Amino acid sequence: MIWKGITKVETNVFKGLGILMIVIHNFMHRFPTPSENEMEFTAGKAFNLFDILLTEPAGIIRALFSYFGHFGVQIFIFLSAYGLMKKYAKSDSKLLYIKFIFERVVKIYPMFLLAIVSYFVFMFTYNVVYSGMVLMDWLLPLSKPLIFKLSLLYNFYPNQGLSIVGPWWFSSFIFQFYLVFPLILAMFKRFGNVFLIALSLVCIAISILTNGYLYSNVSVFITVIGHMPVLCLGIYLAQDKPLHLPNWLLAISITAFAIGNFNEYAFLVSHFFFAIILVFLFSAILKHIKVGSLVFKTCMFFGSISMPLFLVNGFLRTPWEGMAHEINNELITILLCLLCLTIASLYSVFLLKLNNKLHGLLKAKPLSMR
Repeated sequence: MIWKGITKVETNVFKGLGILMIVIHNFMHRFPTPSENEMEFTAGKAFNLFDILLTEPAGIIRALFSYFGHFGVQIFIFLSAYGLMKKYAKSDSKLLYIKFIFERVVKIYPMFLLAIVSYFVFMFTYNVVYSGMVLMDWLLPLSKPLIFKLSLLYNFYPNQGLSIVGPWWFSSFIFQFYLVFPLILAMFKRFGNVFLIALSLVCIAISILTNGYLYSNVSVFITVIGHMPVLCLGIYLAQDKPLHLPNWLLAISITAFAIGNFNEYAFLVSHFFFAIILVFLFSAILKHIKVGSLVFKTCMFFGSISMPLFLVNGFLRTPWEGMAHEINNELITILLCLLCLTIASLYSVFLLKLNNKLHGLLKAKPLSMR
C-alpha cells in the first residue's frame, strides 16, 4: 500500500468507523464472555472468543465487537498525533508551550465538562429519581473521583483511570500527550525518524520491565507510555511524502497481534500492531466508499460527533445495557445496542451544538475586552 496521507474528509471517515467500533464494543463487552485484553492481559480470554465463534453462531457479532471493538480507540490515538503533526510540523515559528497547552485544553475541556454535567443529570435521574436510591448514598462515592477527573491527570492516580465512566480515561491520556508533544516535535525535527524509533522502543521497554503497570494498578495503557508507538506511527505517517507500506508489514502485524493474545509480553505491543492493521483496513474501506453514498454519509456523521459520543455513550448505555443482560437474547441485544447508539448520537448532536456556542463565547470574550 502506498500511503499518501488522508484529507480532513477522510480523517472524518476514519473517526466515524472508529467511534462505531468503540460504542458498539462498550455496549457488548460487559457480558460474561468474551471479555477483551485491553488494559490488562489474560490468556484465557482468547479461548472464550473461540468458544463462542465455534459453538454459538448467534453470538458472533456480539463476541467480535466485545473482543475487538475497543481497538477503535487506536485510530483516535493515531489521528491525534497525525493531526497535530500536520498542523505544526511545517511551522517555522517556535511552538510556545504554554500557549499550545492552553489552546488544547480549551479545545477539549468544555466538552468534557458538558459530559460530566450530563452524567450527573442522567445518573441522578436514573439512580435517585427512577430507582429510588438515597441521594447521599449515590453522591458521596462520586465526590473523590470527580475531583480527580477535573484535574485531567486522574489516570496517574490508583483506581481512578476507569472510575465513574470507563471511556473517560482517554481524556486524561490525550492531555498527557499534549503535555509532551512540543518536546516530541522538537526532537523529531532535530533527529527525524530515528527519534521516533528510539522513543517507541524506550516506552516498550518500560512497559515490559513494569509488566504493564507503572505502579499500583496504573496500567501503561491509560498513559502515553503504553500508546507511544501508535503516537509515533501517526507522526511518521504525517510526513508530506508518499510512504510505501508493504504487505509483509500487514502480515507481520497480524501475526504479532495474534501472538499478543496468548503471551503477556507480546500483548504489550499488540495495540500498536492492531493500529497498523486498522490503517490498512480503513484505507482499503476508503477506496471502496463512494462519496455521497449512504455509507459515506453515515461515516461522516459519526465522525463529526465522535468526541461527544465518545464521552456520553459510556453512561447513556446504562438502562439499555441492563435490559440486554436481563433478557440475554442475542438479537434483542443488537436491537438495544442500536437504540442506545441512536439516543447517544442524538444527544451528542445537541452537545456538539452547545459546545460550539461555548467556544464562540470564549473567542468573543477577549475581543470584547479590547
